[in-house]
Amino acid sequence: MLSNCLNPACRVPFSHALGGRVISVDHLLAPLDATTYESQTEQYWLCGRCSQSVKIVIENGQVKTAELDLERSSLAG
Repeated sequence: MLSNCLNPACRVPFSHALGGRVISVDHLLAPLDATTYESQTEQYWLCGRCSQSVKIVIENGQVKTAELDLERSSLAG
């Protein structure tokens, strides 16, 4: 999933030179037994520009982007 920036408004090709943020998400696929699940890890990337205004969220099992609350985060810093 690292081929492009996850932000649908951006979608620049992945490059370490652009900085940004990479996250890994484990998707549970199927139970193997009562306590163990088969999973698949996928990686997602926001470029340096987008990582300053967009965050990665998981809603209903789907990986998406959402705008950062910049006013709130500037109050915390």
